[in-house]
Order: sequence, then C-alpha cells, then structure tokens
Amino acid sequence: MKGPGNYLRTLILLPALVLSFSSIADTDAGETVTKRGNIDDDYYAAGGAVDIDAEILGDVIVAGGELYIGHLIEGDVIAAGGTIRIRGEIKDDIRISGGDLDIDATIGDDLVAAGGSINLSPGTTVNGNAWLAGGEVHVAGTILGDLKVAGGEIRLSGTVRGDVELEGGEIQILDSARIDGELNYKSPRQATTGADAIISGGITHQPVDWDYADSGFGLFFSITLMVAAVLFYLFFPHYTLASVKRIGSDPWSSLGLGFIFVVATPMVAFVLMLIVLGLWVGLSMLALYCVALLSGFLIACFFVAERGARLFKQDLSSRGRRLISVIVVIFILGLVQTIPLLGGLMLFLLLLIGLGAGLIQLRYVYRPVEAGA
Repeated sequence: MKGPGNYLRTLILLPALVLSFSSIADTDAGETVTKRGNIDDDYYAAGGAVDIDAEILGDVIVAGGELYIGHLIEGDVIAAGGTIRIRGEIKDDIRISGGDLDIDATIGDDLVAAGGSINLSPGTTVNGNAWLAGGEVHVAGTILGDLKVAGGEIRLSGTVRGDVELEGGEIQILDSARIDGELNYKSPRQATTGADAIISGGITHQPVDWDYADSGFGLFFSITLMVAAVLFYLFFPHYTLASVKRIGSDPWSSLGLGFIFVVATPMVAFVLMLIVLGLWVGLSMLALYCVALLSGFLIACFFVAERGARLFKQDLSSRGRRLISVIVVIFILGLVQTIPLLGGLMLFLLLLIGLGAGLIQLRYVYRPVEAGA
C-alpha cells in the first residue's frame, strides 16, 4: 500500500498490543483538572484541560483537550488529546496521540506518537526506539535506539544512534543531524541533506507515490474515537459495561433494534421537519441520532475488547486495562475497515448491535443485567 499506512499501523497497533497493564487507583475528571504532589499508584484523568506536575510512581492515562504532563513519572504515559505537552522525566514508555504534540523530556524507554504536528525538542532524550507519524514531524532531540517516521513534512536535526527509516512527502536532514546507523527513506523526491550532516551508515532512497491521506482508518478520526471512548467510559461506566453484557445476553434483539433505529429515525425526523412546528424537534432528533450512533459504536468497541480479553485470557478488571484494550480495538477495527466490502459490513453490524444494546439498556440505566456476556 502506498503512503504511510504501513508505518502508521505499526506505530500504533503493535506497541499498543504489548502494553503492560496495571490498575488505576487515583482518578480525576472535570472541565479543568490540576494535579500536584506525590501519587503512590497509577493516575487517571480526563477533562477539557488537564495539568499534571507531580511525582507519580505508577502509570499515567489521560484524555482531554489540552494536556500537560510533567515532573517525574515512574511508569508509562498514555495520552490522547488536542494539544499535549510533556516535560520532565518519564522513566518508561510514552504512547500519545493528538493534534499538536510537544515533547521536551527524558524518556526511559520507547516513544510512540501520532499527531498533526510532532516536535521533539533538542533537550529530549529517548533511551529506546521512537515511532512517529504526523503531518509535520521535527526531531531535534537524541534517539538512542532506532527512529521510524511517517509524515507529510519530516525534519531531522538531532542525533539517532541506531537506524533511521523515513516515509514522507518532504524530507530534510539538517546540518546538525547525526545518524550513526543507516538511513532508509521512501519519498517522491530526494531528501534535502545539509552539507554538515553526518550519516555513518548507508543511504537508501526508494521513490514512491506518497499520499498522507492514505492512512487506513484516518489518524484524526482514530484520535477522536480514542478520546470519546475514554470519556464515555469515565462518565458512564455502569451503563457501558451493562450494555456490553446486554450484547452477550441478547445479541439478536440488540441487532434488530439497532437496525430499526438506524433506518426509522432519519425518516421520522424528516417528516417532522416538514411540519412547521416540528422543525426543531426533527433537528434535535437528528442531533441525538448522531450521538446515539457514536455511543453505539463505542459500546461495540468495548464489547470486542471484552471478548478479545477473554480469548487471550487477559484480566480487564481494572479501569486502565479496559481503556487500553479498547484503544487497541479501535486501531484493529481501522485495519478491518480496509478490507473491501467485508470490512465495512463488519463495522456496520458492530454499530447496529452496539446501538441496539445501548437503547435496550436505557431501561436499566446503572442497573446491570443478570445474564453474563
């Protein structure tokens, strides 16, 4: 496949599949979340703006609009948001996705990042490997392992001790860049290389027709779904889990009701809009219809995560494990939808069954069903 699709899928899916799971003890949510001091366990937060400047002994999982994560994190950092800034020292892995990503930190192991723009400052050190995908990617820091990047515009001005693999529309190797290993890149044109740049290994250029839009599931749509899934579960945990169980206990009714809702609701809304007094009712119905579709798909994602965990004998009893698993599922479904005809049909059926289960469960809000999934 042309474009950064293969890199992007490797970037997100494979590292996510091998994430180590841990329980989350400290949780905050709100329009604005501020965290200071010391935390002796994992930390979980979601909100419009999240500001974390603390010493945390465990992992950090965050979702929101504007995110700041700094000081000292002993475990992993997993974050999805609009703007993400990371400072200080992260002693394990970082897995982040968002619109604008700005990293000025010491990272103990690997870095995985996907976003509209990604900036690794000169003060950034990654002690493991780095996988990056974005519209604009600038690497000015030091990577002690290998570096893999897919992006519309790639600029490398830092140091990479291992090999470098790049795939992009425009690639610049600036004067201050140093690559101790090999440089392999795919691009429609030759990379621009500074006269003082140091590349110790060989250089291989593979000309390709490159299109940033060719990214499988769609980077930003995936990010949106990730954030939506985290927030949906945070604010409606009992309803989410009960709806997941409803799919297991009553799948055919869920599928049937979902189909009826998808077909009938737009028709009813359209008829109401033809009536003067029913215009706003029809518009409101369409708005709720969109919300219901999103909710149904998210419920289906949690259901697939639950079944996948059972298949691989993983425990989803903690909030952190469940959220990580659903993020993995979203990207796996991104791969599924690339299958001609069958992929789209599978996602449509998942949407219907999740939607139907959610509608049925509205009668039992916050009261779990008796039958197991």
